[in-house]
Amino acid sequence: YADITLDPAEHKTMQRDAEVDLTLKEFMVLRYLMENKGKAVSRQRLGEMLYGWDVEIGSNALEVHIHNLRKKLGQQLIRTVRGLGYKLG
Repeated sequence: YADITLDPAEHKTMQRDAEVDLTLKEFMVLRYLMENKGKAVSRQRLGEMLYGWDVEIGSNALEVHIHNLRKKLGQQLIRTVRGLGYKLG
């Protein structure tokens, strides 16, 4: 997204020239979604990327990260794709 830039070496996120404080996991989710811009990324794939294992149905860890990213960067940034996962807005 034009107003969001990531610095992977420093784990910094900037939005409209202001630094946004993200946890490492939030940064990883955002980076992966940005690398796959325009594509829906499955919950399973995000879980594997974050934790190295399949996200269990009962686990809401990924949803918490998505919720926090939306809260910090704007509700419209990440869209839920029903039955698939998530994609950038």
